[in-house]
Amino acid sequence: MTNSPGAPDWYPDPTGKPGLMYWDGRQWHADVPAAAPPAEGPPGPPAPAAAPRRRRHTGLVAALFAAVVVLFGIIGITGYLLLKQSHRPQTPAAQPAPAASAPQPAPTSSATPTTLNFTIPSGKICQVTAERVTCQTCIPGHVITNLYTCTDPAPALAVDTQGILDQNPPDMASPPGPRELTSGQTYHVSGWTIVVSGGWTRFINDTTGHGLAIAAQNFDSF
Repeated sequence: MTNSPGAPDWYPDPTGKPGLMYWDGRQWHADVPAAAPPAEGPPGPPAPAAAPRRRRHTGLVAALFAAVVVLFGIIGITGYLLLKQSHRPQTPAAQPAPAASAPQPAPTSSATPTTLNFTIPSGKICQVTAERVTCQTCIPGHVITNLYTCTDPAPALAVDTQGILDQNPPDMASPPGPRELTSGQTYHVSGWTIVVSGGWTRFINDTTGHGLAIAAQNFDSF
């Protein structure tokens, strides 16, 4: 190696071997070095000295102390004002007069009674509700045989909306003021149609079509 190149770069191998080698400014390398050392130069001017931090720290502490003093002053003044306000005599507020209660409406009676009583042409009494029809099987006080007179309450029979007959319901007393049904007329009460014709009184449920037919000496459910 007789002559050294100037700037760092790749150059032909100075030994004459084929290939290139890297010149870093001081010596040859087969590979590029990780970091080429900086070339020494004349010493630069000295770095400026760091500003003293103690003075700045002292100023910051003083500012924080002043802020704390101001905060405590505000808290003290506010507390004094609130305490003074709480000790002022309170003027009692006028209580509102109680409102007059509205009168309660009087209870109204149902427009339609739950049980309706009818006297059919044979003289027997039948009771009609939305669920069933109940009729006396004899007229109270009438002599049936030499050994039996119809009692009051009288024996009864009943039929429901499905036409199911009950021949042993509770005995049925004669209620006051039953409505008398007229032969040849049709009535509509509590979901039943009452047809009076030819000595028979038929009670037909408007929904199912079932009911009871009763005459002076006979009856039939359907």
